[in-house]
Amino acid sequence: MRGTLAEGDGVRLASVPYAALRAGDVVAFRSGGQLIVHRIVERQGGEWITQGDGNWRRDSAPLSPDGFIGVVTARERSGRAADVAGGAAGLRRAARLHVLAFARWAILTALAPLYGLLRASRAAALFWRPRILAVRFAAPGGNVTKFVHRGRSVAQWIPQAESWTCRKPYDLLLSRPGR
Repeated sequence: MRGTLAEGDGVRLASVPYAALRAGDVVAFRSGGQLIVHRIVERQGGEWITQGDGNWRRDSAPLSPDGFIGVVTARERSGRAADVAGGAAGLRRAARLHVLAFARWAILTALAPLYGLLRASRAAALFWRPRILAVRFAAPGGNVTKFVHRGRSVAQWIPQAESWTCRKPYDLLLSRPGR
């Protein structure tokens, strides 16, 4: 729901009957064991089709009455609440966000080969030198090294599991220890 909700936002839900739903409503539902918040974009064959505002593709499965939890009426961020647009206004907002999501996907897809070359060459390190702190600590399963930039963990190395995770664009600078 990029553009409408951000990571860490809380949502306020209203309990409404499934039959009272309308296109443009933002709904919370369970699907595949996950809690999902997406917008209803249309009714197709008697079923509601949902899509995240930050996604350019629609959800593969329609909204089921069994998984439906409620309609999102507001989001809470930093102790402040703001209404979440539904209905026709919500659909207009979602349409703009879907176009932006598609443009973002198309640009990133087109630039992926260049990004791969930049990562392999480590050329980004010539002009980008962020202060990244390596923090090593003992965990129940063994040692773990986390790499932190501006108070945010951007990479992690777990030697016992040979596990390396790194957020983009930090993968342009960091590599798995021992390589």
